[in-house]
Amino acid sequence: MSVESHSPSQLRSPALLLLSGGWLDAIVLLLAALACFSTPLLILRLGLGEDSAVSAWFFPIAAAVMLCLGIAALMLARRLSAWSPHVEAALRRLPLVLIVLIGLALRLLWILTFPAEPGSDGATYVDLARRLVAGESYEMAGAHAYWPAGYPLFLAAWMKMAGTGSLAWIASNMVLFIVAVTGVARITALLGGNVAARLAALLFAVWPNLVAMAGMPEKEAVIVALLPWACWFVVSALLERAAPWRLACAGLLLGSCMLVQPSLQLLPLLMAGLLVVSLRPLPRALGLSLALMLGAALVVAPWSVRNYEVFGQFVLVSTTGGDNLYRANNPLATGGYTGRGEVDLSALGELEQDKEGKRLALEWMRAHPADFAALMLEKQIRFTGDDAAGIYSTLKVGKASNNSVLYLLLKAAANAWWLLMWVLLAAAALAMRAARSRLPMLARLPLWLWLYLFTLHSIFESAGKYHGPVLWVLPVLIACYLAAPWSRRTFA
Repeated sequence: MSVESHSPSQLRSPALLLLSGGWLDAIVLLLAALACFSTPLLILRLGLGEDSAVSAWFFPIAAAVMLCLGIAALMLARRLSAWSPHVEAALRRLPLVLIVLIGLALRLLWILTFPAEPGSDGATYVDLARRLVAGESYEMAGAHAYWPAGYPLFLAAWMKMAGTGSLAWIASNMVLFIVAVTGVARITALLGGNVAARLAALLFAVWPNLVAMAGMPEKEAVIVALLPWACWFVVSALLERAAPWRLACAGLLLGSCMLVQPSLQLLPLLMAGLLVVSLRPLPRALGLSLALMLGAALVVAPWSVRNYEVFGQFVLVSTTGGDNLYRANNPLATGGYTGRGEVDLSALGELEQDKEGKRLALEWMRAHPADFAALMLEKQIRFTGDDAAGIYSTLKVGKASNNSVLYLLLKAAANAWWLLMWVLLAAAALAMRAARSRLPMLARLPLWLWLYLFTLHSIFESAGKYHGPVLWVLPVLIACYLAAPWSRRTFA
């Protein structure tokens, strides 16, 4: 089903008009401005050090770069309408199969050029998967549910087919890419039309940070593959009379994402709520939302039961929340990863760490609102100021190269692309407004997934890697904004 086939009467829910309305263009521009400020700021910190003699100039320099990029976006916006027919014609001749092959080739070339070994969290997930394959219990250093089980369970299934070496995660990453890029194309076609779908898929396939993750066991790869399809099922239900099994499929996918990344545990509730406030008659909306929640429960409940058997009390997915919350909100917190808080909780059991961490974090937030607000801003800078986690994971953590100059060049190239994409998104939004074009009704809806993690990591620890699960949202938005003149019918 493409955007051209939607009936306007299906899209007039007041909730949908609010949640996907034109006011979100202002949010897009604000996020673009933040990325254009944060990226040069973090580059200056990395290159010169936060304690350098010129650190007082970092903020003015970053603001100047942001201003220059803003001017570039304005200039680009004026040219987009002239380029639009040529881009559209080229995209119509570009088959999705070729895009998939380009993405696979880039990933294989990267893996062959920079073979790496798992490190940090990836090494832990690999060890846990190997324990599962060997029939051992799921635990690491005495912790039974600190590490979410979704990715180790996924890896263990691949290891049973491909062995416990690197072939398991490399092969799974290739398959996950195919699932992801076709999902990105599918949701974009639904939101912005078939030409937009090709553009989104192409941007996703060649995105440097995503390419650089291909050789490492990263749990984000699973989420990036599943979330677009979950959104496709939900948006389909908003646009046509969907059967309950479709929403159950969405729930299964969202439940799987929860097991991989517990921070996504609110998504089933939020998407079920979206169905309830958007669809009528109300009994149908409630039935579809129930199907979604049951789908998620089918995936998560067995692990929750296992946790109850281990701990004697309810633990939905993992016990990591409280400890992470405290390490991100205490006098020693920096906005990024810190090994411990002011109070060392490492001597406590994992349940006690979780409970005490939540108590101490909330206590500190209430007692230091100004410090908490400043820390939130720092976390937002870190969330939007770097898109080279795959470079770091491969070259530094995975020890694929000890050439510091090469690392800095690759990191700079990935972040140059990152800035270019934000400038392109801002320019497309400005051009659409200037031409008084209008997006298809739900085209802005995926932005809420970005805002979900942006908000979450304004409270928990933050870094560029944490936008990885929703990185696919940017190609979708860019394509929908650019393709607004190409769609034959628009309704918002």
